[in-house]
Amino acid sequence: MSWYSQQAWEILQQRFQNLQYGYTSENRQVTMTLIISDMKTDEDCQKIGNTLRNLPGVVSVNIIPRYRRVTVTYNLPQMNLETIGYHITRLGYHYIQKA
Repeated sequence: MSWYSQQAWEILQQRFQNLQYGYTSENRQVTMTLIISDMKTDEDCQKIGNTLRNLPGVVSVNIIPRYRRVTVTYNLPQMNLETIGYHITRLGYHYIQKA
């Protein structure tokens, strides 16, 4: 077996093993900060926090009520900003993507 064949074999074995454990090179975590313009009460914070935490692929949610900010860490491609925004809007709130 040539060196190149050996390298290709090892790469394929590693990728197969990664797939067995649910990891692919396309999986990555993204952290976004959103401003929720109409999040004013503790009930609003709880409602948004509970909804986002229950979404598949969301790793963490940090809410800063004073500044009306929500920081969400999620796994791509399992979750995306559009889906998070959809659920916030469905609750009746408006959001602005900060970064």
